[in-house]
Amino acid sequence: MYYFFTFFLLFILFFLIFFHFRKRKIIRKLCCMSDQEKCCMLNELTEPLGYCYDARQDIFTSTTDAWQKRFGYGAIYDKFAPLLNMVIDSQPVYFDYDGKTWLIEFWKGQYGINTGCELGIYHADEIIPPSRRKTTLFSAVEKNEYLDMSVELIRNGKVIAIKKGRHWWQTIFSMGVFSQPEELFMKIHICFPDIEMRNAFIEGLVGAGYDVDSIFLSVCHTDVSFSFCCPHGHCGIFRKLYCCLVQHINHFYCRLYRFVTRPFTWTCDRLLYLYYYLPFCFRRMLRLRRHKHCRKKRRCTGRS
Repeated sequence: MYYFFTFFLLFILFFLIFFHFRKRKIIRKLCCMSDQEKCCMLNELTEPLGYCYDARQDIFTSTTDAWQKRFGYGAIYDKFAPLLNMVIDSQPVYFDYDGKTWLIEFWKGQYGINTGCELGIYHADEIIPPSRRKTTLFSAVEKNEYLDMSVELIRNGKVIAIKKGRHWWQTIFSMGVFSQPEELFMKIHICFPDIEMRNAFIEGLVGAGYDVDSIFLSVCHTDVSFSFCCPHGHCGIFRKLYCCLVQHINHFYCRLYRFVTRPFTWTCDRLLYLYYYLPFCFRRMLRLRRHKHCRKKRRCTGRS
């Protein structure tokens, strides 16, 4: 028994010494890399997952050719979001335009260890009656149907990030930040191709239960700007309790992530440190939504 205990202590000591020197070696390696090299490497690792790193705002955002585009979106995704550690406020807006039923949906909340928001545009190939909209899987719009849109994510009065451009799925994900959905506020701006589509969308907002005055709606020609704070709709007590449990888990993982990567404060450094030090944790961190690999050309972006 004495020899076993001695061997065990020696093994633990060896383990700690090994990882201590390995950790110092990785830190030195990262310190020798330029910011541009680090951003390039991180984007090579994350773009196959449908995301790219915005170094200027220290966030992740979705690419226009993300693999998620192939799977569209439906109400069932929101229903099972907590099972994927996503506790989010979501608001679908359905409206009919050009012989199709469109879905413009916005989300905000906690995505695992990421505070984030999304704005997505989808449509069906026909007019879908209201009774079938919740069971219909809508397709992401094609490139010629992308809209100029921007999202601004605000947490407790402080701006986290702003993303704008012509897209089908505008997103912001700030890693290692924990938030309750009610602490987040979205400012959304969408430029529609014509007044007919603009009016149809506004009717969809009203149909979803919004008073246009309560969301600070602003209309200028084909542009619509509004805010998203509280979704319309109710969820059951059991879902609320489960979401509360998931949030406790998310909060724990956020603190664990910051503790393990505490030599660094910049997300790029933190993730590359995990990539070298604990590769399985690195893969886990990048589950911003469903996870699937694909092969494609990567782009390099530097920090400015």
